[in-house]
Amino acid sequence: MSYNSVISSNDSMKLTKLLENKEFFEQRNEYMKDVNDYYAENGTVVGFPGIEDETAHNLDSRVKDGQTGPYPEQFFKENQEQIDRLAAVIDRLYEKPETLFQGWKFTGGEAVVNLSNNRLQLMFDEKPSEEQINVLKRNGFHWARTAKAWQRPLTHKAMSAADKIDFIKPLNGKKPTELQPKAPKRTEPER
Repeated sequence: MSYNSVISSNDSMKLTKLLENKEFFEQRNEYMKDVNDYYAENGTVVGFPGIEDETAHNLDSRVKDGQTGPYPEQFFKENQEQIDRLAAVIDRLYEKPETLFQGWKFTGGEAVVNLSNNRLQLMFDEKPSEEQINVLKRNGFHWARTAKAWQRPLTHKAMSAADKIDFIKPLNGKKPTELQPKAPKRTEPER
């Protein structure tokens, strides 16, 4: 189970891991509800199947005035927020798998979309000239020694910045932004 680790956008198992995470939080909700129900019936968690007496006493000691069980409503609320967040990501993957950024080749190198690090990386065959380096810096790119690339966070703004740099223009003559999926339109709230 990967509920406590980062799931990379380019992980081929991302959908499976997201579904596992959602299932984990749903099971945790059921478990907390069952423990609270047992406590409401018995006034203690001691004797609940699968919980050792020491753990049961610790759970009992967590019940404060006005609570009906060891897991307060806030726990359920936070858990449900995780379930809803995961469900939204899963829905987006089912509905629009084509919304990922695209890299391109340019004369003397390649622009790589690194989803695991959320970076647009420019890989050059040879070291860029001082003038090119200054252009890259002015457009928000920084040298990353570990990646051996000029990079910046992966956003639509990064693609717009890449449009301004002639020497990384895609080989097909298009602008980098023309290769990318369109940003989803925001709907105006009802008034």
